Amino acid sequence: MAGRERMLDRARVRAGQHLVRTGQEIHVARLNAGLTLLDVGRAIGRSHTEVSRIERGLAPHVPLETLVLAAGEPIRDRAQLGLVAKLRAALGPGLTWRTEVPIDVRGDLRAWDAAIGGRGWTVPVDAETRLYDVQALARRLALKRRDSRSEMMVLLVADTRHNRTVLRVARPDLAADFPLAGASILSELAASRRPAASGIVLL
Repeated sequence: MAGRERMLDRARVRAGQHLVRTGQEIHVARLNAGLTLLDVGRAIGRSHTEVSRIERGLAPHVPLETLVLAAGEPIRDRAQLGLVAKLRAALGPGLTWRTEVPIDVRGDLRAWDAAIGGRGWTVPVDAETRLYDVQALARRLALKRRDSRSEMMVLLVADTRHNRTVLRVARPDLAADFPLAGASILSELAASRRPAASGIVLL
């Protein structure tokens, strides 16, 4: 009997560890999406206090379905879709707008989040709701530009205190790839003109 109890105790410890890790992953996913506890709670039909307990690993009896919903793609996509919609609303008349535009390479699953088109030109857009490894992001975007043969692009970033801090620190490393100011890009697009170079737009 004592051996069985020890096995059960070890199993409970492992279950608690898994619950904590799952909560941490949900927490990171929420921050990446730029969402509040209230946002996620409303999306999955739970209170913000319960979402907080889930993120801290303090909700051992929460249904598996709730965990899956809290960490699901719709939650992460919601913030990015809202960010991209802001840029679309800033475009001038006559410009075209496409979303999830694939890289034109056979077998390549990568895609631009959007593409803006005018007469004789197209500018791809990649959107980031929360910045982390800026150097890795710059490398990834450089490869996408190379493989899609894009002369320029717009990096669209959510206008948050965190992202502004990251960009301020990383500005010297990004200046060569994104030389044009975001305000200039928005001004050109509002006038239905192609921006002169790549740049970072905060919205």
